[in-house]
Amino acid sequence: MPLHDGKRFYRQLDTLLSRIEMSGERTKLLSDVIHEVVDQFGESLSIANGRLYEVVGDELKLRLNLKSANRDEAGKRIPLDYPPVRLLMKNRCYIFDSTTPGIDKEFEENVIGGFTDSAAILVGRERLAVLAFGLAPGWQREEIELCLNTIRHALNHRFETEGIRADMKETRLIQRSLFPKRNPVFPGYEIAARSVSAEDVGGDFYDLLELSEDILGIALGDASGHGLPAALLVRDVVTGLRMGVEKETKISPTIEKLNRVIHRSTVSTKFVSLFYGELEANGNLMYVNAGHVPPFLLMDRGFFRLDVGGSILGPLPHIRFKRGFVHLDRGGVLVILTDGILERHDAASEDFGDDPVSELMEKHKNASAQELLEAIFEAAKNFGGGKWDDDATILVIRRLP
Repeated sequence: MPLHDGKRFYRQLDTLLSRIEMSGERTKLLSDVIHEVVDQFGESLSIANGRLYEVVGDELKLRLNLKSANRDEAGKRIPLDYPPVRLLMKNRCYIFDSTTPGIDKEFEENVIGGFTDSAAILVGRERLAVLAFGLAPGWQREEIELCLNTIRHALNHRFETEGIRADMKETRLIQRSLFPKRNPVFPGYEIAARSVSAEDVGGDFYDLLELSEDILGIALGDASGHGLPAALLVRDVVTGLRMGVEKETKISPTIEKLNRVIHRSTVSTKFVSLFYGELEANGNLMYVNAGHVPPFLLMDRGFFRLDVGGSILGPLPHIRFKRGFVHLDRGGVLVILTDGILERHDAASEDFGDDPVSELMEKHKNASAQELLEAIFEAAKNFGGGKWDDDATILVIRRLP
């Protein structure tokens, strides 16, 4: 089938590429592609045979030959320094004919199975494989190059995507391991927390550290951006913070040291807002707010915002942080959240804002910490509609009456 009347050609090629996207294990995928190319395009493109090789060390190792039932042939090896193979390794797609330098009888018999002409593509990055096809008389260079280069790009995209998915899966596991596996039991208090990522991995984080029987460490922060770079920075922040508090370093020096670590970070995003506090069983809370959304504190004596501290972490290496002090009365509620809640937009690009949070805290001041968290999340989600555009995290701590 000539290329110029190729509606069927493109339909067949599109079907093949769809199979490439949906197929499973690598070797089976490549074998299936060779079968499909020969079966679907053999007649139209004058493709008469297909072979699959894998690069093993400094050789090509034969894995599949469609036109041979000889099992002894499997595993046949061809040196990578063989001149025609070097051409393929350099160009990644090559058509061999009688004018190709280095073509000889050994190449025709061992590499292309007795065919005078052949075409091959090299696919993969770390694990390289060669798909080689014997060509029957009548083949057209433009058609062969179009078909094989398209398949080569599709296969490479598939392999790269799988690599990214594997990396992201591992990153998700690492990030989830940084979140508390359970909320600690802190006598006299209720605790509820939730974090929702806009992408597979995100830049929001929270941590609850049982520093002693009567002191609870509270951390909640937001790394700039979201996705993989933010998640990597979150890992560094959470790890650094845990190490600092375990050494019983005072709160301000701990945050200052953490700021220097973040400033030296090599990831593309390195700005973090952080609220860190240490809550005593008697209600005393000492904290540092490093450029984070000021948490909301509701008590019978009024509303308070916890804003003492300093700038965000990362941009400057040497920053001093002030400590803030507040007392959480019995029946009081502390809500710490990220701007993914407050800056959630509606259809008119209006922000959810601070007021709905304050109003919901008043409305649910006698409810449990979990009920208040659910109410704020539901209101913000309904306000914006659809998926979350930014990571969103809420931590609620309620002191029992």
